[in-house]
Amino acid sequence: MKNVFFMCFLLLGIALQAQPGHGPEEGRKARKEMRDQMKNLTPQQKAELKTKRMALHLDLSEAQQKEVQKILLEREEKFENLRNEKNKERELSKEELFERKSDMLDDQIAMKQQMKSILTEAQFAKFEKMKQKRQDKRKHFQKGRNR
Repeated sequence: MKNVFFMCFLLLGIALQAQPGHGPEEGRKARKEMRDQMKNLTPQQKAELKTKRMALHLDLSEAQQKEVQKILLEREEKFENLRNEKNKERELSKEELFERKSDMLDDQIAMKQQMKSILTEAQFAKFEKMKQKRQDKRKHFQKGRNR
């Protein structure tokens, strides 16, 4: 009787392993497709999607949503211009690279101050937590790619 149960569990385990599943490879493909589709969106569409995502996570009011969308739209348009320049440009000099990185950090500081003025303390804390989580994921992903 023990042997019968053992064989049933063994066969069940093998059968479950043989099924096509949603493993890590399928997840990567789906995320890559989504990223590729997001690249084709306009800055307005990207800002709207990000605003809606933030509204869901942070319970933003209508007024907050409008202000956040305005900020995100400005940011997305600026990034779109930078992406277009990046595709056209040559290798950056050390000074140009420093200036670009410095501008990016200044933009991040300004964005943080603007968001702090729009959001409540609880919403801002949650926003910072979400941002940190995204950064951690990105670092983890980059660490895995460099192996």
